[in-house]
Amino acid sequence: MNPKKRTAGGQLALSRELVLSRETFERETANVFSGRWLYVCRESELDEDSACRRVEVCGHQLILVRGADETTRAFHNFCRHRGSELITEENCGSIRQRIQCPYHAWTYNRNGELVSAPNMTDVNGFDKNEFGLKEVVCELWHGFLFVKFTTEENSDEISLGEFLSPLQQHAVDWSFNDLNVVAEINYDVQANWKLIFQNYSECYHCPTVHPVLNQLTPYKGAGNDIEEGPILGGPMMLADEVSTMSIDGVAVGKTLPRLNKEQSRTVSYYTIFPSMFLSAHPDYLLLHRIERVDEKSTRVVCQFLFHEQSRQLADFDPKPAIDFWDLTNRQDWHVCELAQRGIENPAYQPGPYSDLESVVAAFDRYYRSCLDVD
Repeated sequence: MNPKKRTAGGQLALSRELVLSRETFERETANVFSGRWLYVCRESELDEDSACRRVEVCGHQLILVRGADETTRAFHNFCRHRGSELITEENCGSIRQRIQCPYHAWTYNRNGELVSAPNMTDVNGFDKNEFGLKEVVCELWHGFLFVKFTTEENSDEISLGEFLSPLQQHAVDWSFNDLNVVAEINYDVQANWKLIFQNYSECYHCPTVHPVLNQLTPYKGAGNDIEEGPILGGPMMLADEVSTMSIDGVAVGKTLPRLNKEQSRTVSYYTIFPSMFLSAHPDYLLLHRIERVDEKSTRVVCQFLFHEQSRQLADFDPKPAIDFWDLTNRQDWHVCELAQRGIENPAYQPGPYSDLESVVAAFDRYYRSCLDVD
């Protein structure tokens, strides 16, 4: 393996204003989180009976519904009559063939079309074809559902497949289509979302903050094979005698079936701007969904995905991997919160990056380009 090398060149960290200001937060809403692909959930997480799921993405309440044509669509969770919330429970258990408003019984089919509006047939000019549910662009990639909030100003036509094309071979090799969520941990982190992205993007801090992790994957064994743009990251070598990232370094599942010998000795870490971390292990996939809350807080959903061949093992127990990442996550959130509090100090001035922080510098460059700032 010969990962590319790029230095950070002494580039300065983000300014206090770009981390803390409400103006920046609002600019991010328009320039970072609108018009870009945002990870929502695995399609397999739709409720088994209703084939539906209620989710929140960037302050929008959405419902994901699989139609009769087996296509999953995303709709804003409000009635087109007077705005009543349609679905209140996460698993959408009340949905069968149709979605009915609990207020005035306007009713929609699973494709979002209005099929019934009591007492509206005699209303002059009313055309039910004009009042279907408000749809959000939604696409599926190897089992992952992404949405995109588009306007006339940000009508970028890039498909999800094009956006994620740098990871296409990883999706095949790591059997993404064949993996299912077996555990989930939710975290509320008192730090700006960008600090969490930056922290994930370097292992300069690993010897100090993550002594267990550093024994499993020594920090100088990290490399990057994608160094610019919205997707960043690369492989990290496992230490000798270590099989995966778990409390004791012992595999918790079977090695994924399509991996070659070299891939079975690495963990690949990628950030997918601006909503997802993807960590591909020899025997499982770790996902982080990053949900910006405000300037000072972030919600993180951490999921563990395994292949069916692992789940069928008589002694299958993912707990050593879950415990390891829960420990590591909490260590990361702690230092992110320390960074947040330090940046809040009025005397803060950004310092220069080391060459071990080249991906952090690349994240900053891409982020600045989205906001069109120097």
